[in-house]
Amino acid sequence: MKSATMGAMRDLLAERRSSGVARAVRRVRSKVSSRAPGCSLPTLLLRAPALIVQGRRVRHDIARLPSATAREGVASTVPNGSHFEPEDDHHLVVLGDSVADGVGIEHHRDSIAGRLACRMSERFEHPVAWHVIARSGADAHDVSLLAGTDAVRSELARADAVVVSVGVNDVKNLRTEDAWRTSLRTLLDTITEVNPLVQVVLLGVPPIQEFPAMPTFLGHTLGSRALRFDAVAANVVATYPNVQHYLLTESGLLEQDKAFAEDGFHPSAWLHRKLAKRLDALIAEPKRPTDTHLLTEAS
Repeated sequence: MKSATMGAMRDLLAERRSSGVARAVRRVRSKVSSRAPGCSLPTLLLRAPALIVQGRRVRHDIARLPSATAREGVASTVPNGSHFEPEDDHHLVVLGDSVADGVGIEHHRDSIAGRLACRMSERFEHPVAWHVIARSGADAHDVSLLAGTDAVRSELARADAVVVSVGVNDVKNLRTEDAWRTSLRTLLDTITEVNPLVQVVLLGVPPIQEFPAMPTFLGHTLGSRALRFDAVAANVVATYPNVQHYLLTESGLLEQDKAFAEDGFHPSAWLHRKLAKRLDALIAEPKRPTDTHLLTEAS
């Protein structure tokens, strides 16, 4: 009798363990299908071994570079004899991920923030203060939460221009297109509600397959997602009168050896300078319907 009871208990525990495994498998399938729309589970399973191996190799091989120093500063190209009160300065906010944070750049004077502030100072004939609000590894949801804090809203409220860099982490972390769309709209809503007249430029998601540090198969897999995410971003941006979308794809510029920092993943000081030059021209001109801008070698 005791043996039969113990056997029944073992069978019951085995059934529960089996049921638990089945539930776990269903949860994994649900996450995979929801985070990678348009890609079937069999296809993902076929790709998974190569993607996992290449992903681990990238994480191991890419150098961990620090962010640029001086998240706040003032650029001025006006004559030395000119006098301006600090409260009269124009303001530039650069908001977003590791690109905004200047990873791979020594000082923000050489990042998009400092370079663009300098060009804006030339155009305004007035000092321009830059403020970098960024976190390496942040996706659009993270940045939207950051933008909603009181301190950041205060900076956005007095900005003359805002440059936003998000998307790469959304792509590589396998967020869905719907999640990307929602987070991006929340972020842009926050900026434009706080400051309805500010000029905003959203940097396009770069062609990840062009990154020197990215293995071919992984790069093309993420690159195809980046294209879809950029198309979503273009549709979102089209609904905002003061927001422009600056495409990096198909520009050819990222194919240049000097476009990347030593980690082969983040933009170099040279590319930051090129971006700043084109972004300044973009901010200075009014948005046209369906405005989308390519970064070209001539820029």
